[in-house]
Amino acid sequence: MTSIAPATERIRQDRIAPAGKEEIDALTGIRGVAACLVIAYHVYPSEQFPWGLHQLVARGYLAVDIFFVLSGFVMALNYGRMFHDGPTVRGTLIFLMRRVARLYPLYIVFLAARVAYSFAAYGSIQVPHYWFAMNPEHPVKDLIANSLMIQSWGISRAITNPTWSISTEWGAYFLFPLMLAPILFRRWPLALGAALIGVGLVLLAGFLTLHDGMGHNGRLDAFDGRTLVPLVRCLGGFILGLVTYRIYRWAPVAQFAGGGLGWLVVVLLLGGILLHVTDLVLFLLFPPLVLCLACDRGALGRFFAWGPIFQSGVLSYAIYVLHNVWIGPLNWARIVLPLQMPHWVAESVIAFCFVVSLFGVAMAAHRWVEVPGRRVVRRLGDWLLRPRGDTRLSRG
Repeated sequence: MTSIAPATERIRQDRIAPAGKEEIDALTGIRGVAACLVIAYHVYPSEQFPWGLHQLVARGYLAVDIFFVLSGFVMALNYGRMFHDGPTVRGTLIFLMRRVARLYPLYIVFLAARVAYSFAAYGSIQVPHYWFAMNPEHPVKDLIANSLMIQSWGISRAITNPTWSISTEWGAYFLFPLMLAPILFRRWPLALGAALIGVGLVLLAGFLTLHDGMGHNGRLDAFDGRTLVPLVRCLGGFILGLVTYRIYRWAPVAQFAGGGLGWLVVVLLLGGILLHVTDLVLFLLFPPLVLCLACDRGALGRFFAWGPIFQSGVLSYAIYVLHNVWIGPLNWARIVLPLQMPHWVAESVIAFCFVVSLFGVAMAAHRWVEVPGRRVVRRLGDWLLRPRGDTRLSRG
């Protein structure tokens, strides 16, 4: 019998890379840019930024939709061949274990740290308005749902707010083996139908936010996991990411999308944000953006592959999961420091300390939690899913 390793060696590092080709650094870079936009949206009031940046930060919640489209694209790129002939139980379990290895170690360590701190400092996991402590509405249900990453399936709020999107992507992964073959390897009308379904789900999410009785900063600003709207939002983007990869595989597209089209998409996006174009229209530019960056080897691709931007993409998961911890101290610093020094100096010091500390902690979390945790979970998965009687373990 064969071990799991040969079928999965290409996807072992979760690199954004087609088989036999170099890594698509620009896609890693856009992931970092999207994470930084979300963080700016959460941490800084958009009114503090000058014209232009103000509008961009105010729409920072839409950067999560770039994640969803990019996730569908990357899952198809890295795992597509596993499901060429449709889903199998074994292939699905291998895929899900790979995704658990990618998402869960840092996620559960951070959640456990918040639970431990709340108990140690306050003797409870319902602690309102205290730094790093948690305050779930329904402690038992919410803690179980968050531990299983299913909180945003219409069950509860995310205990760590940004992780609502991780929960919805986890839901999309369960559907991925079923969706992939019809979209990628069957006739084009099926892919076109999937694209229409993806657009329909995005429109549905935008419609439901008008009627769910919750506060939103835009039509697609859906994040409360007590409804299914965040999951609908994610599935729409994820499906469109799969369709985008189908288009990417069509040879003539590489030359067309790798030229000036990417710059046009970026200009349209920025212009739409400045002109307050509705979320639903801006969203439709995200699949072309991902497609163009996947194909571009020119100045635009090099910009998003530039060292600091690329490294922010490598650390994007860590900074996304962890950044909410800084909000309380930052708000305190904005009150105290301007009393001791000029306002612009205080804001500069605060911003510098925030960036350095967040990226420093993210680097440590990536090195000491994400990477070793991923390795442990993968080895465990390989052992559990190894055909009985096969004594060989996969490498790495």
